Amino acid sequence: MRSDYSWIYPSHTDQTGDRAEPIAYRRLYHGIRAAILDGRLHPGERLPASRDLARTLGISRNTVVTSFDLLTSEGYLETRVGAGSFVASTLPDRDMAATHQTGDQGNTSKTKERPLRLSQSVARMLEYQRRFPRFRVARPFNPATPDLDGFPFDLWARLLRRAWRSPDIDLTIPDDPLGLSQLRHEIAKWLRQSRGVNCDADQVMIVSGAQQALDLIARALVDPGDVIATEDPGYEGIRGVLAASGADVQAIPVDHEGLCVDLLSNTSSPARIVVTTPSRNYPLGTTLSLARRLAMLQWADANDAWIVEDDYDSEYRYDGPPLSSLQGLDTQNRVIYVGTFSRVMFPGIRLGYLVLPRTLIPAFRGMRGFADGVPAPTAQAALAAFLADGHFGSHVRKMRLRYGERRTHLQNLIADRATGALSIMPSDGGLHFCTKLIAGHDDMILQEKMVKAGLDCRALSSYFHDKSAQNRPNLPQGLVLGFAGWNKNALTQSFGELITIMERTS
Repeated sequence: MRSDYSWIYPSHTDQTGDRAEPIAYRRLYHGIRAAILDGRLHPGERLPASRDLARTLGISRNTVVTSFDLLTSEGYLETRVGAGSFVASTLPDRDMAATHQTGDQGNTSKTKERPLRLSQSVARMLEYQRRFPRFRVARPFNPATPDLDGFPFDLWARLLRRAWRSPDIDLTIPDDPLGLSQLRHEIAKWLRQSRGVNCDADQVMIVSGAQQALDLIARALVDPGDVIATEDPGYEGIRGVLAASGADVQAIPVDHEGLCVDLLSNTSSPARIVVTTPSRNYPLGTTLSLARRLAMLQWADANDAWIVEDDYDSEYRYDGPPLSSLQGLDTQNRVIYVGTFSRVMFPGIRLGYLVLPRTLIPAFRGMRGFADGVPAPTAQAALAAFLADGHFGSHVRKMRLRYGERRTHLQNLIADRATGALSIMPSDGGLHFCTKLIAGHDDMILQEKMVKAGLDCRALSSYFHDKSAQNRPNLPQGLVLGFAGWNKNALTQSFGELITIMERTS
């Protein structure tokens, strides 16, 4: 038996960069475990008696006993009556460093490099992963940032506290995969009044956002190889979720009347699903015309296909009242309506919803049980009260006025200072609008320069499906400018920085 075991008790310094483990018995446990796994202690090798080891290491005997007990319970050590503690004999007598890398003390042995094997589902999804930069704090001109200063967080906190002051069984033991019944009732009521959606509460499913909604839809309705039609340009997050299902995601062009419905017949096989933003294409802001809405519904019925209506921020329309939904025109139950509260309220709320045709409710209810079970009810309860007490409607009206003023302000800045560089594209709502580049700039180069300057300005061409080098000359060049999250002074200052960058890039 070895005489010196000081090397199995690592110092307080954690070489991995994590904070040091302050508990002595855990430090000893990690040291012995690492020595067993990398082969310095062999199967069947006897360890010193706890009293002797404690004296050698200068620690208490209780620390050693506690560490030995933990290692024994996890199968690293075994005790023999009257003989002491031994490294478990069932462990292979070989150098485990080839297959094990410890992160507890940073003792990293050489490992055999193996190619990382990901599922085809993840590989397909990652092809569409977000290519935009991430800022720790939202920066102008991020197109998805609401005005967080305008949200009544004090009121929201009171509603959360009220929900838990005397919680009922639906909050403490939630059991409905569709979500809290009170919230589903309020959402259905709001959608009938404001968007012309034809639904009842039992058709509403609460989800953690539009991305989860699309994931559930793809799981339920798409098999590998099925065609899914999406808008071009469009949000890459939609394509990524759908591609993970093994679907063949095919982009359909958008023009001044919205998605070109007649081109749905040009897909390699009849599409199983078409995902559309009829109230306002993202990012162009184009509205799907009535003629094309009716044509799309006819196409879905004729092809036994589904329409996913993504209604991401229709509450904010500045040139007239909110448009009626495509779902409200559907008489054949082919439309699945998707909405979210992330942009209307604040991104961290992570709540959205599906409105399902009745034929799909049993499948989605059952499937949800195998996904994330029951959505967390606390925020749902607060949101139900926020809607029922009229706060949601008041907030939407207040922010619609504020955003409209900021939109006009940014448009005036362009008209006063950048008419030779930017041309505003038509759009009647939302948290952003698009501009075309007049002076022959490359929008991806401008995006890169603006990001370095701290501006979260998006290149319009990045939203198109085919961004290959050979197709870049054919892509529209422009900037996507969000205005909702910043006051007029901040917009003025940031726009000045934008113009300076454009002038230097000319």
